[in-house]
Amino acid sequence: MLNDRNAVSYALEYIMISSISLLFFGVVMLSAGTMLTETPTDIAATQQFNDIGNDIGTKLIMLYLIAPENGTLNTSLEMPDTIGGHTYTVKMSTKNTTDQRVIIDADDIDLSISYTINGIGASIPIDGETHSASGKHRLSFTNR
Repeated sequence: MLNDRNAVSYALEYIMISSISLLFFGVVMLSAGTMLTETPTDIAATQQFNDIGNDIGTKLIMLYLIAPENGTLNTSLEMPDTIGGHTYTVKMSTKNTTDQRVIIDADDIDLSISYTINGIGASIPIDGETHSASGKHRLSFTNR
C-alpha cells in the first residue's frame, strides 16, 4: 500500500494548475490595474476640463457682447478646486491679436487644453492666470 502512488498525480496536477492560474491572474490584475482604473478617470477628467474651458469661453463672449463703452463689468467664475484629483491652471492670452486663447494646464498629468476665442481681443483684451485652488475666481472688464 505504501508503493501505490496513483492518487499523487491528481493532487499534484491540481496544485500546479491552481498555482499557475493564481500567478497568471495576479500578473494580469497588476498590469491591468492602471488600465482599468486610471484611464477612465483621465478620460472623465479631460471631459470636465473641456467643460471648464467652454464655461470660461462662454463668459468671455458674454462680456464681449454686453461690455459698456465706459465702465466696469465683473462676473464670478465657478471652477472646482480639483478635477479627478488633479489641480489645474487657467491662462488667458492675447499674444496673437486675432486669436485669443484660453489654456487649461493640469498640474500633475500631461494634459493641456486650448480654446481659441476669435476676434474679441480688439474690444476686450484678455490677459491673466488663475490656479484652481486659489479660491474665488472673477472675470473683470474695465473700458475707459
